[in-house]
Amino acid sequence: FGFVLAQAITRLKPMLAGLAMLVVVVPHFVSALVRTYGWIIMLGDKGLVNETLTAMSMPGAPFQLLYNELGVVIGTTSMMLPYTVLLLYGVMRGVDRRLLAAAASMGAGRVTIFRRVYLPLVAPGLASAGLLSFILSLGYYITPALMGGPNQTMIATLINQQVTKENQWNGAAAQGVILLVLTLAGLLLVKVVSSLGASRRRRNGS
Repeated sequence: FGFVLAQAITRLKPMLAGLAMLVVVVPHFVSALVRTYGWIIMLGDKGLVNETLTAMSMPGAPFQLLYNELGVVIGTTSMMLPYTVLLLYGVMRGVDRRLLAAAASMGAGRVTIFRRVYLPLVAPGLASAGLLSFILSLGYYITPALMGGPNQTMIATLINQQVTKENQWNGAAAQGVILLVLTLAGLLLVKVVSSLGASRRRRNGS
């Protein structure tokens, strides 16, 4: 979703692209708790999504969109989307369009240009955005706790339960260390990928 949205924004005129980025970024400054409750209202049995699907006579409506894996994915994706779009937009804006035009002038089709020229150039940014979203999602608590069910317990929720309800401080501490190690490993991967992307851009520039 972030890749498609960032790609669409890069094709807009500068003023429209600025407005689109404003629409993407401004909701990020609203409290995550408020946005999560907004999704709960929209995805509920009597929410906007199910009411619309019911009005369209969609078979099976209303659907169970909350307190399951689908609800967690929808809510967490919406929270991570601004980070992904910001990273990818910066990378995509830095792509030299003359390379795409040169490939087209040599007879390459759109699919070939995308696969052989454009995608390798933005691949480091795509990897960095994916890793950053993964790292942020590792310890994310609010949305999974409110929009998930018992079968969607994530590590941050589990740590909270062990501390506040089960008084299992040792288990919570061990899981906290594991979470910290995974986060540091992810950050190291982001740095490595960013370095590889920078070296590739320097080679392409030369």
